[in-house]
Amino acid sequence: MDFDVVVIGASSAGLFAAEILANNGKKVALFEKSDLVDPESRLYIITPGLFRVMPDINPALVRHKISKIHIQSGNEKTKINLSSPDVILDRKELLLDLIERAKKAGVHIHTESEFLGFNNNKANPGIKIRNKDGELEVRSKILISADGVNSRIRSEYFPDKLLTVPLLQAEIYLPSSWDENTTRIWFNVDSTPYFFWAIPDKNQKAVVGLIAEKGVDIRRLLDDFLADQNLHANTYQSGVAAMHSPGTEIETRIGDIQVFFAGDVAGQVKVTTVGGTVTGLFGAKAAAEAILTGASYRERLKSVQRELDLHYFIRNMLEKMSDDDYKKLIRSISPPVQNLLSSHDRDGMRSHFWKLPLLQPGFIPLGLKLLLKTFV
Repeated sequence: MDFDVVVIGASSAGLFAAEILANNGKKVALFEKSDLVDPESRLYIITPGLFRVMPDINPALVRHKISKIHIQSGNEKTKINLSSPDVILDRKELLLDLIERAKKAGVHIHTESEFLGFNNNKANPGIKIRNKDGELEVRSKILISADGVNSRIRSEYFPDKLLTVPLLQAEIYLPSSWDENTTRIWFNVDSTPYFFWAIPDKNQKAVVGLIAEKGVDIRRLLDDFLADQNLHANTYQSGVAAMHSPGTEIETRIGDIQVFFAGDVAGQVKVTTVGGTVTGLFGAKAAAEAILTGASYRERLKSVQRELDLHYFIRNMLEKMSDDDYKKLIRSISPPVQNLLSSHDRDGMRSHFWKLPLLQPGFIPLGLKLLLKTFV
C-alpha cells in the first residue's frame, strides 16, 4: 500500500493532521493499535484557543461553559472572571467526532494496527505494521507520529525520554453551594507541587482531580482531599500527561522517511496546567501545513513553542513556591491583574505575561526570590 502520508496514532492531533492533509488532496492512512470502538472517557477543560485552531469544531461537543476561576491556598482566595468562557468537552466524544471528520475527508483509518518499525530499504522505504491478519508493509516517505506518551517510535529511535506525570480525577455530584459555572483550583504543596481542581460538568456533576509527581500514591492523595471537602467519588478517570521541555525533538529523518511528531509525543503540553489539547492541535496543524507547503515545521510551530517555553519557565518558578508564597501570590492578584488574566486565556499568554509586574509591582520581589531559588 502506497500513501503520501502515514499517521501513527488516532489521537486528537493525529486525526486532525490526517483530516487537514486529506482535505488538501493527500492520500493519507492512519494506523491505530486500539479498536477505537469505545475510547476512554475523560472530562477536559479547554480554553477558547480551541476555536482559534479549529473554528469549525462541532458545537454539540461543548458540554458546559465555565465563566469564572476560583483560586485558593489555605484561607487566601480570589476569583477571575473570564471574558471568553472555557469549555468542557469529553475526550471520548471529541475523538469519535474527529474520527468521523477524518473519514469524511477520505482518510484511510486502520484500527487494531500496531506500528512495528521501518525497513532498511533506502530505494523503497517502508513502514512495518501488524494487524489481526499478520504483518504488512506500507510505503510512504512522510510519517506523522501522534501516538502519545507511549510512542514506540520515540522510545525506540530517541535516547531522550519524554517527561510525563500522572493525573487522576473523580466524578462527583456538584455540591449545591458550588457555582456550576466556576472552576476551582487549590494549591497545597504538601500534597502536590501542582494543584487540585474541581471542574463542573452538565447535569450538576463535576470532576475533582490532581496532577502528582511520579511514584506517589495519587489515589490516596485524591481520596484524602475528597474527604477534606466532604465529597464522594462515583468513578475515577486516570491518565498520563506529557510535559514540554525545551529541546524536545519534533522532527527527524529515519532512513528516507521524514518523521514529524505532533501532540503529546512532541511534548506539546503546557506544563503549568498540563493542558495539551489546543497546543497539540496547533502542532498537528503546523505539521500538516509544513507537509503541504514544504515550509519548515519548526518555523510553523514557532509561536506555539514560545508559548510552551513560557509555561516551562513559569513551572520552574512554581516548583520553588511554598504555601506562603502561593498565599502572597493570591493576595497580589489586584483588579488590573484580574482584568489581564480575564482577557487572555492560558493558550495565549506569551505576548502579555510581561505586563504582570507593571500592573502589580508586588510580583517583582516574589519573582526575584523564586528566580534565586531556581538558579542557586
